[in-house]
Amino acid sequence: MQTNNMTHSLRCAFLSWLVVLYPILKVAFTEEEDVDGTEAANFSCAVYSYTLKAPSMNCTWNAGRTAPHDTQYFLYLKYYKEEEKECPHYIPDKRGRHIGCYFPNVTVNEKKVTLTVNGSSIESPVKKHKNITLLYELEKIGPPQNITVTCEMSSNCIVEWKAPPTSRREVRESNSCLSYQIKDEIRNTTDTIQSTSKNYPKNVRYKLRIRTDDKSKCPVAGKFGEWSEPIEFGTDPTSFHPTLLLLAVVITTLGILLLFCICKRCHTWEKLHGPIPQPKDIYLQCEKNAEKAWMDLISTAAANEKITVVEEVTANCEKHEPHP
Repeated sequence: MQTNNMTHSLRCAFLSWLVVLYPILKVAFTEEEDVDGTEAANFSCAVYSYTLKAPSMNCTWNAGRTAPHDTQYFLYLKYYKEEEKECPHYIPDKRGRHIGCYFPNVTVNEKKVTLTVNGSSIESPVKKHKNITLLYELEKIGPPQNITVTCEMSSNCIVEWKAPPTSRREVRESNSCLSYQIKDEIRNTTDTIQSTSKNYPKNVRYKLRIRTDDKSKCPVAGKFGEWSEPIEFGTDPTSFHPTLLLLAVVITTLGILLLFCICKRCHTWEKLHGPIPQPKDIYLQCEKNAEKAWMDLISTAAANEKITVVEEVTANCEKHEPHP
């Protein structure tokens, strides 16, 4: 009886341990069974900062090379000592499979975060992709803002701008830590400066783009920022100014009109060139010649007919003349 009780107790203890260890063993064996090449590939994220709202983050990836056709991916973000949050806005491909996601609001600080892409499939297990990083290292700096060009009455033009928005408080409070690249697209040259303004000669044509340099002293990612839209200013000494060109056209037109009026008033054109004879109408001349020939023919016929009549009358007169 005592042996049976001991056996029953051992059996209960074994079942209890099995219930506790089953989830752990399942996860361990599942990870071992994950097939290489099924996890999300080419995973990358970029954080974008704005002036009037919190930063956002875009993440993209490709399906694994050996992932089953029914594989679906899900992205999770976990802050330090917080629970995982699933990405709310997925980007699907033509098959409906998730290949990207958008976080409208993220918190950027000096604490590391964990980005995990899980996969699910009925055909086979899908290996997860995990990335532990700092969000500010993923930040993509935008172009400088409020770029203005002021050309004074003197011979200089000054180009000014403001630092691009960033999630780093140190950068927002101290703009001097950023350095900038200025590219002259006409001369294909690039300058690097620390300030947010630069002077240029007024009598030279410029087409510039500006971006943050990758060697800035600020605690931001060591990457180049985005280029600004091109700005054009200055004048080209070898070309006519539009106002001067318009003035030249107006003066030339007025000169031609004035010359035409003078020539018309003084009859200069008639003096230089005599009257131009009009070309003869060949067909009309032929008709007139034909009409004249026809009239001459009628006149000749009428004359001959008259002579014949006269002859006949004369003959008759001679015939009936009484003898003396």
